Amino acid sequence: MSYTIYHQSLESATLTYSATADTNYPVTNLQDRYKNTFFKDTAIGASITIKVDFGSARACNYIILQNYIATAPAFARFVLKYGTADDGINFENLASDYKIIHSTSLTNFLDTFTSKTKRYWLLSFDNAGGDDFNNLQIGAIYLGTQMALSHTPEIGIVYSADYDVNVNQGAGGIRAGSINNATVRRIWQFQWKLLNPTDKTNLETFRDSVYMNKGLSRYPFIWSPDSGTTLYSARTNGELSLKQTAFEAYEWNAVFEEEL
Repeated sequence: MSYTIYHQSLESATLTYSATADTNYPVTNLQDRYKNTFFKDTAIGASITIKVDFGSARACNYIILQNYIATAPAFARFVLKYGTADDGINFENLASDYKIIHSTSLTNFLDTFTSKTKRYWLLSFDNAGGDDFNNLQIGAIYLGTQMALSHTPEIGIVYSADYDVNVNQGAGGIRAGSINNATVRRIWQFQWKLLNPTDKTNLETFRDSVYMNKGLSRYPFIWSPDSGTTLYSARTNGELSLKQTAFEAYEWNAVFEEEL
């Protein structure tokens, strides 16, 4: 198993929705990488599509529907298609079968596939049971090329957690605390050693994608410690600092903070 990072999303794309989304939850909400700003449609009908135009060809080998619900019908299904020509009209399934994505609670869907380099992509949703597809909401969509470093981090990962708490001190030094969010935020501290030049290039691309800086990165991303079985949403905390330790060998100390 490998540590995998999914950081390419739809913010640079033009989206065309085949139906009419809820005016408070437009399809453009899928482009901001924020899993809690939803696209929503509750009166879809038999099927809908979302066409993605990257403006130029992008190599893709994964898609993630992040923080989605598809509660009706029970046989809600999804397939990703790619444009066979740069006309935004003709599309072909990546796989012969649709994937059932029915879910009554917020969850994530990940599909990986042999890389294709295409400008146009089509997300197609319908119902295998024949009834109308009438309840779909998605927090964000990631579509691009996954990043896997050449090896796992060093033993000694630091696992910590943080509650969003305010503590005020009054007269006589008496303190009173309040909590802004009862959900704990997980924090991971990693160290990678002996990274190679390809790892370095991939990390620099990752840096530019999420806008790493001395604090939290501008954009969140998704990462997995087990090749996609478990998915976490997070931001980096700290700039990308790669220490060269030998010829074509680099060390990276990273902090990931969970997005709630």
